[in-house]
Amino acid sequence: MTNLAIQIKGLTKIYPPDNRAVDALDLNIEEGEIMALLGPNGAGKSTTIRAASTLCGFDEGNVIISGFDVDTHSLEVRQSIGVVAQQTGIDYFLTGRENMELQGHLYRMKRADINGRIEELAGYFELRDSIDNLVSSYSGGMRRKLDIACALIHRPKILFLDEPTLGLDIKNRKILWKHIDKLNKEFGLTILLTTHYLEEADNLSHQVAIINNGKVQVVDTPDALKNSIHGDSITVTFDDVGKNEQAFFHYAQQQPYIKGSTWEDNKLHLYVEDGGANVAALMAVAADNDAKITNLSLSRPTLDDVFLKYTGTSILDTKEEEGDEWWEQWAGKGGNTGKWKSQWGEDDSDAEDGGSNEAWKNSDWAKENGHAASAENSDKGNAQSPKPEQKSAWPQGDGAEGKQWNKSQQGDWQNNEWNKNKDGGEK
Repeated sequence: MTNLAIQIKGLTKIYPPDNRAVDALDLNIEEGEIMALLGPNGAGKSTTIRAASTLCGFDEGNVIISGFDVDTHSLEVRQSIGVVAQQTGIDYFLTGRENMELQGHLYRMKRADINGRIEELAGYFELRDSIDNLVSSYSGGMRRKLDIACALIHRPKILFLDEPTLGLDIKNRKILWKHIDKLNKEFGLTILLTTHYLEEADNLSHQVAIINNGKVQVVDTPDALKNSIHGDSITVTFDDVGKNEQAFFHYAQQQPYIKGSTWEDNKLHLYVEDGGANVAALMAVAADNDAKITNLSLSRPTLDDVFLKYTGTSILDTKEEEGDEWWEQWAGKGGNTGKWKSQWGEDDSDAEDGGSNEAWKNSDWAKENGHAASAENSDKGNAQSPKPEQKSAWPQGDGAEGKQWNKSQQGDWQNNEWNKNKDGGEK
């Protein structure tokens, strides 16, 4: 009897007012198995991952992870899983080592165990030479490997990968595939990954679940899914679908060698026994009906044909989502909103001393929290509170003339309780 690592029954997640992101979804994944959720953007893949990893609640259904119910034993679930989200969860202003140390401390691991695990994972993911560099200097592939390494720091049994190769070039994508495959084969790690890359699902997974509109349409091995499309795939493309093309379709369906068909805009997908032998006969039917064919291709069935069969659209037409650059993530969506809008959006390069501070004091966050600059305070020389990233830093040098501190901040600091209590005495 096989053991199930993940059991999802009737999972339903509704976003107001009535957006069913996931709709009565059922999914079973065996221990040591890689399953790919294959679907277009908005199909419900990420929401399924979030619900299964305790990152969001859900409205109906049951989710059992590694034998624990996410509703009643969420702590045990979190101890048994690692999660790599679509958008990176690592800190770009820390080194790779510091990111992994932080993750280990969050799991309350012993320092010796953390250090040992960092060395092990840095070697495994070929990050030893860069582990003490700032993550902001990493390439996209290196950042993704560090993401996965952080998720594995506590030796989880199950790994959730949400679009793990999103935005990577094909070379780095294949490198990451190699690491994911090794994790499964060498350590028996159960992996649930979401993707809209056909090759990724085909090469990596033991099982593929095609998901669309929040529902699982079909689950099987990649080969079984492709074999379910009987015969060869012939794709016929028209400039326009008029009466002649419709007549061609009508008569083509009546041919004994045609086993199925699907329309996709101006493309007609026909599934044919012995396609090579019957292409000429099909072209004769087109000629008899004056159908204007602009392109015809013949191939063995792919996962895209399976996807087309169950969803009515080609996954190859899915637009790849684009993540924000790391600096835009820190500045809010696209750098145009959020409490740090002014700091990142304003050009303070000409300000020698207080340019960034002035931008911060005029930001929405500062105004909301009573720190906005005013002409009255400026005339009196009263200093405003330093912005959060400065507040944690001690002034540099004997005269407290650190580059991050202007003179008004220096005076405020010298009279502050922080200084009175520093080193046990007032200065």
